[in-house]
Amino acid sequence: MLSEGEKSPTADQVQFIRQASDNGNVRCKTALGGLYESGRGGVPQDFPKARSLYESVAAVDGVGYERLARMAEEGHGQVRNDVEARRLYQLALTNSDSDKSKLALARLMEEGRGGPQDLFGAMMYYVEASQHAGDVAWKGLQRIRAQRPVLTAEQVQRYNEAWGDTSRKSLNRTALDIEIALNKQIKRGSASKPVTLQVQGLSGSNVPKILLIESSGNAEVDQAVVTAFGQYRIPAEPLLPAGQDSWSSERSLKVGLN
Repeated sequence: MLSEGEKSPTADQVQFIRQASDNGNVRCKTALGGLYESGRGGVPQDFPKARSLYESVAAVDGVGYERLARMAEEGHGQVRNDVEARRLYQLALTNSDSDKSKLALARLMEEGRGGPQDLFGAMMYYVEASQHAGDVAWKGLQRIRAQRPVLTAEQVQRYNEAWGDTSRKSLNRTALDIEIALNKQIKRGSASKPVTLQVQGLSGSNVPKILLIESSGNAEVDQAVVTAFGQYRIPAEPLLPAGQDSWSSERSLKVGLN
């Protein structure tokens, strides 16, 4: 299925999208709306038709609201309206988990566009959308944290819960990628048990310290895992209590096992 940023579709692809859209296919309705909005694939630019198609799927697919929000924010076929954009991005997130919507809404909240400035709300969306250190969400978090916003204890707890979810997903994804990569290189049976590591994060740094907690029984396997995990970069930081400047998490990786 074609998406934003891809090259213009062929005439046959446009015909397929039109037919599927007419038959009620939600993704093709959204795709056809994108063609009308951009004027690609030989489809004449028509903002009202694009809007109508997005509206027809919005109730069942958050992408519809997301596209409508972007049209409002960028002024496509209408006067730019940040208030409407903010409202529509929020609607998009009621039935989707789109990082695009989270990032767009976070930026509006951070800048106080379309409503009051809400640094905490922006932080929540940025931390949920962050995938790796240095990405757009990570940079947004750094901007806000540099302002040292005053947060309540409840807000700190909510942020740290969201951070914990993001951190777990990031570490689990990294561990799985490393297992897959190293098991292609290391002979099966060369290790007797998983390698257990501790990932230590330090306040103000996205470079973790990797410690070997339990050996696999093979020093070469241990070193390969430690070295590979050493490339990991922290996607976001928790809000640590006064006097605490580090956090840690353990992961066990199955490399070289039978």
